[in-house]
Amino acid sequence: MEYDSKKLLKQFNESMVDIRKTIPKEYEAFINEKETILKSGKIPEKTKWLLLLVASVTQKCPVCIPRAVQHCIDAGWTKEEMLEACMVAVLVGGSSAMTYVTLVDKAIEQMKK
Repeated sequence: MEYDSKKLLKQFNESMVDIRKTIPKEYEAFINEKETILKSGKIPEKTKWLLLLVASVTQKCPVCIPRAVQHCIDAGWTKEEMLEACMVAVLVGGSSAMTYVTLVDKAIEQMKK
């Protein structure tokens, strides 16, 4: 199975440029909301990124996974911790979510390079 997380993110970011130009007010509102939610509060930012990774697997979002993986790596989560957390997503999402855990594994290896 081919999955190039860095290439996927690059393509996604390029597509977002057009969206940002077309609807700048709405785009900025989305970015501001994301930044507000992910800032440390009662739950540390580090943990919020791990939660976002688990949600990305549950929601089966191949674009969300590499971004969340990169933030988790930057925050100090280990491969083992990330994969263990993602197994919780399999409990919610069923066996089809396991496919996305394999994407997390690939993204971890690709993002470490």
